[in-house]
Amino acid sequence: MLLPAAEAANQTYGVNLVGPQITSAASGASVRTTGSGSFDPVAQTVIASGSFTQFNADGSVAARGTWVATGFVSFIAFGGPNPGLQGGVLQITVTLFFQGGKQQTDVPMTVNCLINAPPGFTGDEGITLGVFTHSIEVGHSHTLFHLNL
Repeated sequence: MLLPAAEAANQTYGVNLVGPQITSAASGASVRTTGSGSFDPVAQTVIASGSFTQFNADGSVAARGTWVATGFVSFIAFGGPNPGLQGGVLQITVTLFFQGGKQQTDVPMTVNCLINAPPGFTGDEGITLGVFTHSIEVGHSHTLFHLNL
């Protein structure tokens, strides 16, 4: 569905991490992330949150907690076959709230959804979170953007 330019410019989106997203670091550590939210690329605002579990390279749990979006960086829309299935690349910053009270601010998060990705796009389906930059496909987990109509 093509929207008139004026209507498309005012469009807001939803984002869902469907199933846990698994992302690894060069050290062999990994993080499992869930969450959802919405964003407005024109107003450059985002409201999103979820949970995470960090694992050491040996698979033992290193930390658990929640994440909250704190800043919108950019969004590149790929479009899609219908309003409920949209692709793109969302870059935001988040704060990690660890169980026990510690927090880490200004952590970069990128969400890639490959629906309608242009030829030559090299990103992987999934997310990156701070030093965890290698998405690992797990079962039926994926990311999804949708137009808020």
